[in-house]
Amino acid sequence: MAVCIRLKRLGRRNRIYWRICATDKRTARDGRVIEELGAYDPHAKNEEKVVLNRERVSHWLRAGAQPSATVGQLLAHVGIDPKGNEVAPKPWPKKRTPPPPAAKKVEPEQTGAPAEPAKAEEEKPAE
Repeated sequence: MAVCIRLKRLGRRNRIYWRICATDKRTARDGRVIEELGAYDPHAKNEEKVVLNRERVSHWLRAGAQPSATVGQLLAHVGIDPKGNEVAPKPWPKKRTPPPPAAKKVEPEQTGAPAEPAKAEEEKPAE
């Protein structure tokens, strides 16, 4: 039996969370699981996003279970490599702040500065 560690979707619309499960590779995403290993809540703060039973995750990885791409990234953030060894945790990406709004262009008439004088040469008819 090929075992993989992947996410199982739970929650409600617009407020989902995921359980990290050891499952048979051929079962449906939200189908029967062999063992639930933890949870991932994308709406929580960085330190509270991933909750794992580290011993069981390491056991399954050492037994040959393959983590999905997403679970592999989550494990890197908590400090577990794909072989089940402890490593330095990868930091969470910082949220980008939106750039400040651009300063509005002020028309010369509003500032009280004189507008550019019209060129008289351009208005003269050709001789």
